[in-house]
Amino acid sequence: MLSKSLISIINFACSRQWSRHGFVLLCLLIVIGPAKATSYVLPSKDDVIGQVQYARAKATETLLGIARRYDVGFDAIKAANPGLDPKRLQQGQRIVIPSRHILPKGPRKGIVINTAEQRLYHYTRPEEGPALVNTYPVSIGRDGGSKILGNYMITQRMRKPSWEVPASLRRNTGLPAIVPPGSKNPLGEYAMKLDVPGFLIHGTNKPNSIGTKVSRGGVRLYPEDIAILVHRTVKDTPVRIVNEPFKYGYKNGVLYFEIHKPESAGKLNLAALVNKVTAIIPDQLWMDGWQRVKAVGERASGVAEPVEQLRSRSKYPRRWMLQLATYKHYSTARKLMLQLEELDLPVTTKGCESGKCKVLAGPFTDRGYMKEQAKKIKWITRIKALTVPYQSDNDLSQELGQKMAMLK
Repeated sequence: MLSKSLISIINFACSRQWSRHGFVLLCLLIVIGPAKATSYVLPSKDDVIGQVQYARAKATETLLGIARRYDVGFDAIKAANPGLDPKRLQQGQRIVIPSRHILPKGPRKGIVINTAEQRLYHYTRPEEGPALVNTYPVSIGRDGGSKILGNYMITQRMRKPSWEVPASLRRNTGLPAIVPPGSKNPLGEYAMKLDVPGFLIHGTNKPNSIGTKVSRGGVRLYPEDIAILVHRTVKDTPVRIVNEPFKYGYKNGVLYFEIHKPESAGKLNLAALVNKVTAIIPDQLWMDGWQRVKAVGERASGVAEPVEQLRSRSKYPRRWMLQLATYKHYSTARKLMLQLEELDLPVTTKGCESGKCKVLAGPFTDRGYMKEQAKKIKWITRIKALTVPYQSDNDLSQELGQKMAMLK
């Protein structure tokens, strides 16, 4: 609980019409609870965004709480941590955060929803700086989203929407024809209509349901995520809904696979997987690469995993990062990340599992643009950024080595 004196200071600061980048951001930083989604620079050639993170469970934490704190869905974090009891985590238990993703195939514009991974990708192109992609966990219908695949368009954005209850649902539940805005409205605070009757992208009054197949036909997001998505989306934004349980892509010449368990409870068809891989990348994998393909397929953890350094590695321009600060806990680092996200900058953390949580912005290929962003960051946060080389997948060799050890 905040003290009365601190609350009075917050109220005073937030009531003043002062600098947009100063006290307003301070107010947002104080009142916002769970973490917001991270913005990434949209790769021009590569397909992989983010990095796998790790958390240490506290004595009273559940997997649901950790999932929301790191902005991932419940089914996704369960798949990445097989064997854990979601309701009884042990103090200090290591939790894998599935926060590395392969972008879905197809045009990188508007909104793309992959029902197989229950995740939404939003592509934006700011007036200044590079194109960005934000990604959010979602919940889809009990049918796995099979009825909503296709191409659509955003027709309306709504705040405090009323829920028009379908007649079939009213007969079984006794609900009224219309549920007004409020805590009992399953649409939450915001919603967006598509050009198809009865289909919405919306928030929820049950955040613990995100990442599970419980929606009544629409797509639902965490309350904090839908608030961002609605304000960053305009009318006529294209929406493409796909079902891709098997994704592959490249990052700095490294091949990655991301495999999600199929709708049926059975195992993935490994023979079909091998045939598909052969068609995609013939004669480019070494023998141990094929072994890792099999291991990734058997786990089907939903985590984007490196499989092989391809024989013909692509060349990429030199890139840099802005190293901003180091904290002991991720929750403290996240407060700084919230401030930086107001600048539409890609922000990430590194080393949080070891107690040295570094906050970095980037990567950047244009040093002039990077220096301008460093000035803005210093003005807002009073932090002088340190320029460091961008080293993607520093631990790639170690990670590939660990995967080979698991196969022996």
